Amino acid sequence: MSEQVYHFGFGVDARYVKYAGVLMTNLVHQHLGQPLCFHLACDGIGEEDKRRLDAFTMLYRNVELYIYDMTKMLDRLNQIRSDAPQRLHRSVLLRVLLPAYVPQNVERLVYMDADMICLRPLDELFRLELGDNAVAAVSIHSAKNSAALKLSSGRYFNAGLLVMAVPVWRSRELTQRVVDYYQRHSENLPLLEQDALNAVLDGEFTELDECFNFLVEVNNPLTIKYPETAAVLHCVNEAKAWTKGCMPQIYALYWRYVRLSLWHGLQPSEPNTAKAVFLAGVTAELNGEKDDAIKYYGAVAKRLMEYYLEEKPELLNK
Repeated sequence: MSEQVYHFGFGVDARYVKYAGVLMTNLVHQHLGQPLCFHLACDGIGEEDKRRLDAFTMLYRNVELYIYDMTKMLDRLNQIRSDAPQRLHRSVLLRVLLPAYVPQNVERLVYMDADMICLRPLDELFRLELGDNAVAAVSIHSAKNSAALKLSSGRYFNAGLLVMAVPVWRSRELTQRVVDYYQRHSENLPLLEQDALNAVLDGEFTELDECFNFLVEVNNPLTIKYPETAAVLHCVNEAKAWTKGCMPQIYALYWRYVRLSLWHGLQPSEPNTAKAVFLAGVTAELNGEKDDAIKYYGAVAKRLMEYYLEEKPELLNK
């Protein structure tokens, strides 16, 4: 009997291909010798990244890679709502599209967001019994999310990591059903495709232990702790492991794989929201990096002043 191939899926725009490449490197090093197949759904992809991905498959002989340029498919869908957080862009919809396009022989697909770090092998996810469900995911105990979508089950999941039973997904035409729901309700879905998935499935999912999608705010010293049992860290909110201001323990984890990857020239990006800039200042202060702390705190003060001048000038006159 041939050895099982582990199929992983990702959905990114052209700017995030490099981060998917780092995550794929991370997964290779956590599954040494294991046959892996990566399915990379893209909203555009640059020539340099194409060359690196070609080299990636030459470097790791146990790896196969499929690339799907789904730009035209995304063009047919509603634009994401104008007030969506900066971290969300239309490529998040690719997690819904991809299961309909992977080869017919794929039975189990583990979909992961590119802002994740894998801490140990994920063999359990490829042995997991899903029963009649198409999806397994980590539940979020949020009455607010469930109520907003009028979920009769009261069960809501985070879609950052999804274990998909592809034949079941296809037999239930979930790609089309979720897309249809999104098209009808896109202006009322704060979390876009995650809300649409939850609305269509309404509790019909197998619950994963939170260790497989453990949420961390990587630049916040108050929320950076994670248990030893964690298998996958998910960098939530605006700051990512590649953003300046990331806490040292996460920085060390992530940049180890950057250095091992074909994207080893990657540089940390600047924080781009007031909260992320402030927390970058906090991290710099904790690390004794005085000049960076002054820079980020000063940038926050400037942003606050600009906000009050534009939105609340009356408060400055009191």
